Amino acid sequence: MAFIQVIDDESSVCWAIEKLGTKLGHEVRVASTAEKGLDLLQEKHPDLMFLDVRLPGMSGLEALPKVKSIAPETPVVLITAFGDLEVAVEAVRQGTFDYLVKPFSIEDIQTVIDRALAKPSEVADVRPETVSAEMVGTSAAMQQVFKRIALAARSMAPIVIQGESGTGKELVAQAIHRYGPRHDRPFVTVNIAALAPSLIESELFGHVRGAFTHAIQDKPGFLQQADGGTLFLDEVAEIPLPTQAKLLRALEQQEVVPVGGSSGKKVDFRIVCASHQDLSACVKQGAFRHDLLFRLNTFHIELPPLRQRREDIAPLVYHFLQQLEEKYEKPLRISPSAMEDLEQRPWYGNVRELRNAIEHAQILARGGVIEKEHLPPPVTKDWFDGAGGEESQEDRLTADIRAWTRQETGRGSTENLWGRFQTLAEKEILRELLEECDGQYLAIARILGIHRTTVKKKCEQYGLLSPEQPDE
Repeated sequence: MAFIQVIDDESSVCWAIEKLGTKLGHEVRVASTAEKGLDLLQEKHPDLMFLDVRLPGMSGLEALPKVKSIAPETPVVLITAFGDLEVAVEAVRQGTFDYLVKPFSIEDIQTVIDRALAKPSEVADVRPETVSAEMVGTSAAMQQVFKRIALAARSMAPIVIQGESGTGKELVAQAIHRYGPRHDRPFVTVNIAALAPSLIESELFGHVRGAFTHAIQDKPGFLQQADGGTLFLDEVAEIPLPTQAKLLRALEQQEVVPVGGSSGKKVDFRIVCASHQDLSACVKQGAFRHDLLFRLNTFHIELPPLRQRREDIAPLVYHFLQQLEEKYEKPLRISPSAMEDLEQRPWYGNVRELRNAIEHAQILARGGVIEKEHLPPPVTKDWFDGAGGEESQEDRLTADIRAWTRQETGRGSTENLWGRFQTLAEKEILRELLEECDGQYLAIARILGIHRTTVKKKCEQYGLLSPEQPDE
């Protein structure tokens, strides 16, 4: 039997924990204020404590250091109705065992009790976590994200953040850095997709004078700029395979060799990566090195799309309205019909799309009240150009071409690369058009914008038609 103490001003919460704890064979004592709870703590140290954050008089966070000084061995589970990242991070810093957000179920309470009272060999050390000042979310899914952020911030392990476009991957990376031990050192952000493929290596590793045309002086790369701090690589799947090999070596050796250089420079940075693509799938396609993925993916954070956490839409809307009020110095409100419309939309562009919709609406809402007619049309899955829904055929083709190019260059198979690609593309285009046009060269020539004689020669070249087949 264990001794459990509950400090919460909500009688229903105290009753639920007391009833469950008693049913499990434990002794449970409750207190409605932190002051009363500390008095009980002086009498007997509990094996587990549930402590509410918001209490009359002394708050739970104010009481927490006193609890730890009186009974440092007691696991403390914080309870709150507000999913606030700052609160969660502070809880982690002060060594709390876990963090529950109201409303929670009896199953949630029992899970925490079982973990807290288990022997060290029976359970991993999982500690509470939370959200960032710039992140908003009360849903269970986001509370789990906040927990993982707080846990990740305490370590120096490499992190991979996965999520659709617009879900806030960079905000997560910023929060990990802000609440980590290197918060006062550089936070360097690199969007790989925004760099020209030919410049990625130079931008990451820097270059020495004369390394290539226009390299008129030494230039440190992003890896050197992040020395002592955090390097955030967004869209990491876009790094070419040869550069991936060099990045892996830099991480393993903690040394950066600039382009054109012969010696390296020691660096020490924490790396956080993000991608809207499934990196495991990229490995299977030959577009991403498996050894680099193992090196980067020590700890994984998955961001849920907005359509899977609709209860966060209203809090996000009010958050953006507050930001816009401060920006434009005018009060803003939203009508119930407009809010209902927002809560029903699919949000393939996720939080970024929602924020843009609110800013669009406030421009039209000259009276300060956002109505349904002020909102922009919903973005459809077919129209959306990001990773929020199914990719278009053109997107998939583009991705496949880039993956094939990375694969070939990574293998060193660069001889006649353009010619081999043309052969692949021409053959399949002609094969498809021959079926659609019933083998009519003239029709195919009109579609492709080339002479029909060229079409016939190409078809014969690729063995798609016999020379005897008529072209009309």
